[in-house]
Amino acid sequence: MQNILLAAGLAARSGGEKLFFSYQGQPIIHHAVAASLQAGLYTVVVTGYRAAEVERAIADLASPLLVVVENPHYRSGQGSSTQAGAALLRPDLPFFISLSDMPLLEADHYRALMGAYREQPLRPRYEDKVGHPVLLPPSFIPIIASRALPFTMRELLSAYPMEYLQTTEEAYVLDVDTASSFQNLVRRSTRRP
Repeated sequence: MQNILLAAGLAARSGGEKLFFSYQGQPIIHHAVAASLQAGLYTVVVTGYRAAEVERAIADLASPLLVVVENPHYRSGQGSSTQAGAALLRPDLPFFISLSDMPLLEADHYRALMGAYREQPLRPRYEDKVGHPVLLPPSFIPIIASRALPFTMRELLSAYPMEYLQTTEEAYVLDVDTASSFQNLVRRSTRRP
């Protein structure tokens, strides 16, 4: 399978810093890319804001499975970055759309979704919260490509039926939007056995 990893946004609520917060010795963006590659996914990282810094943060992960594309229109929103990533996907394979600010996601989280995939849009759900990443059939590649900008994936996906993987893994819903949410995540992680 394959993965669009969105890393282009302004991250305004964290002063533009969230992808570079250090978690367990590496920037958050590094964790996101590493997990995707460890799951065996062809990974398209879409950059925009601070693109050169994102590339430097993941340079040691260079792999035939890793492609980085810069979205020059990232200020127009998530839809344009999703389109930039979708343009580099293989047209015949299912694909994830992932957020790059979820450092607790690991390869096994991707694998659990792959194992539950039944050729229908699929998302994880923890308690009553819908999480990420979303796993989509290849038929969504042209749907994304033809969508008029601006749009969010939430808007696009709301028009289609969605299946859910009910999970006890909170990693699917824990993201980092602010410095305080990052500190909360670090505190939670240090309390784990």
